[in-house]
Amino acid sequence: MIQEKILKLENLIEEASNIVFLTGAGISTNSGLPDFRSDNGFWKTNKPIMFRDFLNSYEARKLSWERNISLNRVLEKIKPNTGHLFIKKVLDAKKGYLITQNIDGLHHKSGIKTENIIEIHGNATKAKCLDCQKELDLKPFHDAILNKKKIPNCPSCFGLVKVATISFGQPMNMNDFENAKDKIAESDLLIVLGSSLQVQPVASLPEYALRNEKKLVIVNNDSTSLDQFADVFINDDICKTVEQVNI
Repeated sequence: MIQEKILKLENLIEEASNIVFLTGAGISTNSGLPDFRSDNGFWKTNKPIMFRDFLNSYEARKLSWERNISLNRVLEKIKPNTGHLFIKKVLDAKKGYLITQNIDGLHHKSGIKTENIIEIHGNATKAKCLDCQKELDLKPFHDAILNKKKIPNCPSCFGLVKVATISFGQPMNMNDFENAKDKIAESDLLIVLGSSLQVQPVASLPEYALRNEKKLVIVNNDSTSLDQFADVFINDDICKTVEQVNI
């Protein structure tokens, strides 16, 4: 049964001229990064910092940066796994795009071109000014926290700077979401890897693909609400699955 699904997946990839991937936390667990929402995930032991609190409280901003320092110490040690490298291999061979919910930067580490990645929830390895939207290096902000100095503002416009992720209560960048929909509309095939398809609005993207008559593949450890509508669905480990795919 699984070999039939693998063969069909191979054929779908071969036949497609434009492929979009959608990835969630499940693709990064084999690299040693727990799902933030899992039983041993970050949000089980850390109360989320609401966006309004970040804006209104220096102490909340300080805590946010302290958490980012801890997270980046983990991210510096982990590497892309077979799942990340599989996506790079396909996108090297085909026209396509990567849409990810992940903030860990592992897709960048895998070598996928930055211009071919849409990070719907942002990137924890970067900083961003909330006013002028300029991307900034984390180091000055980490250094300030570690040296117990005042957190600097944006060097360009003096606005508040935050880790370049979407916080709880923070409006998502809808340009990224609309761009993701556009890329799916241009594609032949959407491959979902490691997403439970429960977090909106990203979870609506496979439905959008189906409405636009795109082929859909879902590979996730657990079943999803859209498995029955997919051309291929595989409820198994991503690395184990893609290692069997010949492209």
